[in-house]
Amino acid sequence: MDIDHLLTLIRDGESERVEFKRTPSKTLHHEIAAFANSEGGHLIIGIDDNGNIVGTDVKAALEAVTSALQPIIPPPQIATQKLSVNDRNLLVVEVQKGSSLCSVGGVVYIRVGSSLRPLSIQEILMLSSELGIVAWDGAPVADRVKADPRYVDWFFEALERSRGTMVADDDRNRYLRSAGAARDGVLTNAGILFFTDAGEYIPHARIRMIRMEEDEPIWSREFEGPVWKVIEAAYSSLLAEMRKTEVVVGARRVKVDEYPPRAIREAVINAVAHRNYTISADIRIFLHPDRIEIRNPGGLMPGVNITDPEHVPRNPALSNLLYDTGFIERYGYGIRLIQREVAEHPFCSVEFSTVPNRFSVTFKRTIGSRVDETDRRILEAIHSPRRSSEIAGEVGLSRPTVLRRLKTLEGLGLVRKEGAGAHVRYVAAW
Repeated sequence: MDIDHLLTLIRDGESERVEFKRTPSKTLHHEIAAFANSEGGHLIIGIDDNGNIVGTDVKAALEAVTSALQPIIPPPQIATQKLSVNDRNLLVVEVQKGSSLCSVGGVVYIRVGSSLRPLSIQEILMLSSELGIVAWDGAPVADRVKADPRYVDWFFEALERSRGTMVADDDRNRYLRSAGAARDGVLTNAGILFFTDAGEYIPHARIRMIRMEEDEPIWSREFEGPVWKVIEAAYSSLLAEMRKTEVVVGARRVKVDEYPPRAIREAVINAVAHRNYTISADIRIFLHPDRIEIRNPGGLMPGVNITDPEHVPRNPALSNLLYDTGFIERYGYGIRLIQREVAEHPFCSVEFSTVPNRFSVTFKRTIGSRVDETDRRILEAIHSPRRSSEIAGEVGLSRPTVLRRLKTLEGLGLVRKEGAGAHVRYVAAW
């Protein structure tokens, strides 16, 4: 930190990320732990409460900071720096945001404005889940007999259908234990979400769909039950609400979904799989005239970059169950699938947004983007099944260019592919 940065912090005053101390106080360990449990920040020793530079004995202040770290478990990462302003020495302590919760005597503190407070047990669970410290979905909740036999049967039928895995009746309990759905005869939170109607134990485990007009809600629907039913019901309702956009192909008008259905479905599945269930809020889908926003409680897991997403599941047991039943195609693929489907759709763009305790995916309907004249020529050329090389020769384009456009048109439902390998033919689907 240079002097200009220091003077800016002093001028702006105390905040959630800046604390002034005239001298090291007896609560210094609380202050450092609270910074680590929040967003990190700077503790500046040698400044009074009014922001006046009074200076400090830096050697004594360093000793006090070192002593203050001893009772903090685990110890946070800090950096110290001596700076002087008008011949008055200051000690700047920079506290990094922790990757796990720091406690003092078993109490966890966080910053609230320019002060601090201890967290409740519920808040500790919520923050621990957000940091990926605990896997909430693996915690045991209710007796195994609470599982609905119909939902258990459906699971094993879906497992065989999606993954080709057959499980004998005598081995079902063993499989559910290995999948994280049960432990010692007790359903975990993941098991509750999958094999019960969920609402009795997790009231906020639902999806709420809201139709918006001019930023005002017009109506709303709620989808409750086991998560796999909730996903299917919400997705079916979304499909019913999505309009069709007309594309002119030659003398014909062909209707195309205004949003890519597969991307929409994947966004709903991701919201259910990766939300933070310790936050008492539901998943919300906002239907605006020009966009669809799917918003779930819980931000990205630490270390996950939206531009290069890796599979770091907040709810690993729930993700396993969704994978077993075919909702998740493969791990770490969801965001890339959404991006790919949107890239191949002519009427839609997508934005991802993450803020503390919330993640959202917004599909925006683009105006004026249409299938172009080259696409229309390709469609006119395939009234009957044709090879890609034949199409390329007729429209005067390279085969790779034609294949790329055919893939986009196939994604729109305008082209159907027949055969396999060297025998692949393409034909208009209208």
